Amino acid sequence: MTDAFSQIVGQQAAVSMLRAAVANPVHAYLLNGPEGCGSRNLAVSFAAELLAYGRENPDNHRRRALDEAHSDLVIVEREGTEYRRLEAEFMRGAGYRSAFEGDRQIILIEDIQLANAVFVGVTLKVLEEPPPSTYFILTANEMTPALATIASRCTPVDLVTVDTEDLAEHLRMLGVDEDRSRAIANIADASIDRAVLLASDPAALERWEAWSRVRTKLDGTGSAVGLAVDRLLQMIEESATPLRKRQDQELEELDELAERYGERGIGRTKLLERHGRELRRLRTDELLMGMTAVGAAIREGIRDGSIDPSSGSKSLASVIEVAQDLRRNGNERLLLQTLFMNLTP
Repeated sequence: MTDAFSQIVGQQAAVSMLRAAVANPVHAYLLNGPEGCGSRNLAVSFAAELLAYGRENPDNHRRRALDEAHSDLVIVEREGTEYRRLEAEFMRGAGYRSAFEGDRQIILIEDIQLANAVFVGVTLKVLEEPPPSTYFILTANEMTPALATIASRCTPVDLVTVDTEDLAEHLRMLGVDEDRSRAIANIADASIDRAVLLASDPAALERWEAWSRVRTKLDGTGSAVGLAVDRLLQMIEESATPLRKRQDQELEELDELAERYGERGIGRTKLLERHGRELRRLRTDELLMGMTAVGAAIREGIRDGSIDPSSGSKSLASVIEVAQDLRRNGNERLLLQTLFMNLTP
């Protein structure tokens, strides 16, 4: 591997900017772009290049960082729907410690727009007096008023929505056939990771169709709603199979590296933590894909006249509201049941 940025799709300007910054970085970067644009992948790739720069055996550092298993890459994770005091204290403690392996430590905070006032205050304090060896990479998918002061202390990196054709071309390069590449690119919500995962899942398009048709399976009764929710949640459980297979392979590869380089403990722990995050993210992505499919089916029904525009508009508003709640880790079963009870068959 010669460059961690080689895996990035559709962000040429941002990649050029970050690649030029590797040798002499500033202390904080804010990667801002629409949801699904690959900001986390780009942030991790940038971190990998920062940690590999000037090191003996840079590929080892690069690979461990890309696996999110490097001891000098600290990823701050939120426990609930927002970053709070607990995460703030963890971030501050990590930020002021010395790097374990070299002269650079990276703190990565994804979706900084979800920080509460306490977390924002602590982050500002650390960014105002950055430790000499610590570099911050933040990502956001919207610029809120609360982010303005944080943004003013970071170098901005603007990301763009990944073009569907770029996504389809990326899948074709991975060996996916033409028709499936286009179909997957259209339902992946412009997310590279999501597209690659769906492409490895033969049931992906079947799940999209199941969500698209769910409205026609409802008759206003609780039993029909219960059956529909049970079926869709079971399909989501089964959708994790390709990801679990990939994770098992990554664990095997990490164990092989550990035999050569050591670090079995911290590397494995960090990888397992990442695997847990990936599984949670997959579940959320599946639910949001479902909401997109339901919404698309309603819009199509309004266009062809099979759904009354007034009731269809109300249903679309409900779908959008539920999608927002699901993104905040709401009770998925209850949210789906409530939504389906209110959808017009």
